Amino acid sequence: MPKSEDDPTPASVLLPVPSQACRLGPSLQFQGELSGAEDLVIQGVFRGRIILLKRTLHIDLQAKVEAEIEAGDVHIAGALNGNIRATGRVVLAASARVNGDIAASQISIQDGACFKGAIQMKKG
Repeated sequence: MPKSEDDPTPASVLLPVPSQACRLGPSLQFQGELSGAEDLVIQGVFRGRIILLKRTLHIDLQAKVEAEIEAGDVHIAGALNGNIRATGRVVLAASARVNGDIAASQISIQDGACFKGAIQMKKG
């Protein structure tokens, strides 16, 4: 994704998002359990549980999520309060604020990310 010079968002928070991913837009709030077989981008507020086995969850820069998460990959640029169990990779962008435990086979935490919790590395 090209970055324009007048875009104030640091390049380190721009994570690749599939063009056909479902979106929970910035003005939307959701509470409950969400499961599916599609990639998901959360831009708004989510509270509950997310199950996206073998799929990718993106928590956008302005998103606020309080959830237990099970997914293939998880990319976080916003705020998450909850635990993550990923079969693949978890990426915390520089702008990420995460309070919870992470279990995954690969974990990447960029400089500037805030993380409070435990990490458990699993074999792929």
